Amino acid sequence: MAALSDATAQIAWAHAYTAWALRLLDRFKESVAASLRAADLFQAIGDIDCYVQCLANIADCLLGEGRYREALEQCLEHLALLDDPESGMTPSIAAHSRPVALLRIGRCLADLGRREEAISTLREGIDGLDSLQMSDFRQAAALETLAALLAGAGRTDESQTAYLRAARVFESIGDREASDRCNSLAATSC
Repeated sequence: MAALSDATAQIAWAHAYTAWALRLLDRFKESVAASLRAADLFQAIGDIDCYVQCLANIADCLLGEGRYREALEQCLEHLALLDDPESGMTPSIAAHSRPVALLRIGRCLADLGRREEAISTLREGIDGLDSLQMSDFRQAAALETLAALLAGAGRTDESQTAYLRAARVFESIGDREASDRCNSLAATSC
């Protein structure tokens, strides 16, 4: 049985890596299909940690296709698993995945025009990354989205602060173009 489980895990990983590569190529339908195959296999062997990551990839694909309502549903299912202590997830993986799931939900809400919910959810996700001391491209993009939402709500001081912070995070990860863009937007939001 262990050999069968090991083989199943390897096959599941092959599907998951294929799914992630296809998403990077904007081949979303194929990526979703590969993610679903991987998710089914991970679930069959009881690897909920990897199963949940497949759900996240599906949400990213739906976002990439502009299917925001479906993406939001997928994200909420993902978050429910992360928050369920009985799900079988490794607690540390759930804790590290939760802020990123919130950022994804915030983006869905923003794309659906639900500005105040998006602002609140993005802030919660950003705060979660801060508490884990995780600064990366996801946080930078979320800060830029948050800044734009705040600007759209006429909250210029908060928007400027978020743009400046996004610029710093983009700079720290080596994305000079995005950093310059956010600095420029901060200067014009005064």
